[in-house]
Amino acid sequence: MQTASKRPTGEPRIIAGTRQRLGRRLGLEPYYTVVERSDDVLRLVSRPKANQGGALPILVGGAALLLVAVFVAGTGLATAASGAGFAVAGLAAVVAGLFSVLGYQRLVGGYAVLTTHNTIVCDREASAITFRQGGKVGVERAQSLRFSQIGGLRLRRRPLATGWPLRQVRPIIALELVVGDEAWVVDTAVDPEALRPVAEALSVILQLEFARA
Repeated sequence: MQTASKRPTGEPRIIAGTRQRLGRRLGLEPYYTVVERSDDVLRLVSRPKANQGGALPILVGGAALLLVAVFVAGTGLATAASGAGFAVAGLAAVVAGLFSVLGYQRLVGGYAVLTTHNTIVCDREASAITFRQGGKVGVERAQSLRFSQIGGLRLRRRPLATGWPLRQVRPIIALELVVGDEAWVVDTAVDPEALRPVAEALSVILQLEFARA
């Protein structure tokens, strides 16, 4: 009887395909910073606390749902104690349980976003660029591109909806890798000058000129 092979401990789960699944973070300020740059290796890591803005609304929503669950459960018990019957308390318990599950799921999701970290490594010797994502929730994942798959490097203007709870659309500049018909986002910012260190480093190691689109 054969057993299923297991991924070695510490190895990330590999994501195949040429559509970007990892490292895509759109924002008003750069998400990545250069931590290593040489003739053969370029390493970018996500900035500390870069995910706080995205995690906060999720965490607040989860906490609000748990408070609603406590209120519903308490109201049901108080109503039952006043003589309305245990059927009301039972219904309140079911509703409170539903809110509790939803609130817990949102809290876990918010914590996952908050503790997520991303890296991008360009390795000239391997002729590959690898996007990795890990955190305290879930398994680490990785997705790679061969240098030969990258057809261009460009700066492109695109809209971004920002703000919470009120949303507004802001124009940002995205640093992108052109991969066939796909565009892989490396980083974004309102000010294109903020992307210059990463853009220039990528241009050198990929041996590609970056253009505006």
